[in-house]
Amino acid sequence: MGFLLSGAASTIAYLSHPLGPWDHQAYDHIHLFATIALTCALLTAPITALAVARRWLRLWWLVPCVVLTGAAWGRLTVFLPGR
Repeated sequence: MGFLLSGAASTIAYLSHPLGPWDHQAYDHIHLFATIALTCALLTAPITALAVARRWLRLWWLVPCVVLTGAAWGRLTVFLPGR
């Protein structure tokens, strides 16, 4: 569930584009959805790591966790559109 929610919020954050510097609602929505994505990814990461360590899940389950965390962090910092 955490991966799905994080992926959906990341997708919304990346697909949203402000119309111009006056479009403050778009900037706020991008920031909100990127924060939701990062929070869900960071909450899901320890659970996934524990499940992999206990061998309940295979090692490849860490890949979506790292990718979604990196994508959400990138949208909040590097790829955040300038105002």
